[in-house]
Amino acid sequence: MMTYIHEEPQVCREIIHNADNRLTVFKQLVQAKQPKTWLVLATGSSANAMQSAKYYMEKNAGVSIEIQEPFNFVHYEKVKPSIDFVLAVSQSGHSYSTIEALKKVHAGGKVPTAVMTSNLDSPITAYANTVIDIGCGVEKVGFVTKGFTATVLTSMLMAIYAGAAFGTLSTEKVSLEIKKLSSLIEHIPTIIDQTESFYTQHATELTAIPRFAIIGYGPTVGTAKEGETKFTETVRIPTQGFELEAFMHGPYLEVNQSYGLIFIKTKSLLADRAEMLKQYLNRYTPHCFSISTDLNNVDEKTLNLELDVDEWMSSLILAIPLQILAYRIASGRGIDLSIRIFDDFDKVLKSKV
Repeated sequence: MMTYIHEEPQVCREIIHNADNRLTVFKQLVQAKQPKTWLVLATGSSANAMQSAKYYMEKNAGVSIEIQEPFNFVHYEKVKPSIDFVLAVSQSGHSYSTIEALKKVHAGGKVPTAVMTSNLDSPITAYANTVIDIGCGVEKVGFVTKGFTATVLTSMLMAIYAGAAFGTLSTEKVSLEIKKLSSLIEHIPTIIDQTESFYTQHATELTAIPRFAIIGYGPTVGTAKEGETKFTETVRIPTQGFELEAFMHGPYLEVNQSYGLIFIKTKSLLADRAEMLKQYLNRYTPHCFSISTDLNNVDEKTLNLELDVDEWMSSLILAIPLQILAYRIASGRGIDLSIRIFDDFDKVLKSKV
């Protein structure tokens, strides 16, 4: 898992370097069809990645994006008349529910479809008009890390190219956005080092916490949900990812002395509200942590990444500290992640093809 985390900077560099070639067919699709209302079908980390990229994509491409769980879509939903493009996302390309959802859309033949995957030979590619390579290769460890970051980055690049095709972004703006993404990627090694030091400082406390809530807002709601996914997969204790205001409407009532909270803070008007909540809940639990790109309101339990990064783009790198903390806390609790559990799960439940 840590090997793949350390590979993220190079993988991201290669994704940007090869973007023109990898996204040629996608660029042709948006130029020809001009789709403005997108339906995204994704589950698990793929859905979390798309939620993380959604607001950046909508802002730069000038599109509207709806994200749906594939299983629910297959059994209860239909393609709304306003939808003019469907994108399925499955890193492995073997997600049964995502394949079935894409089949349902593809069979209608009325809406252009694309699949984003890192496995170009996987079953899902048979049911889309366009195949988009995530660009991270096949990730053999079951706990997705570099694939998550690669999916967010590829989605953001798709938005930039779509914005250029629609006239939402000028040529100069396209170059600027790609330059900003490239610059942000170069901070990943430092982010890894900062997180490792932060864990070492707080290891005894973090490994003893029996329950976590991870709280974000805007683009980092997807980041919080990915934190939930990583912690439950690896640390294997109750963990939930919440939108800031949603947490304040009920879930905060279960906070007690043993409860762990991780606030994700970006350069946003909502940062002050998140800090107010953190200071309030500090009265009820000593385990209030933050991961922040903002230089304000920094305390001992804040992992301050010291980045002047656009809020819309921050979700590209903010899951990385949560990936590392998930791994380190699991290891600190004596969990050997190389030992598979529920080994027959996919076979019995048929969640993978």
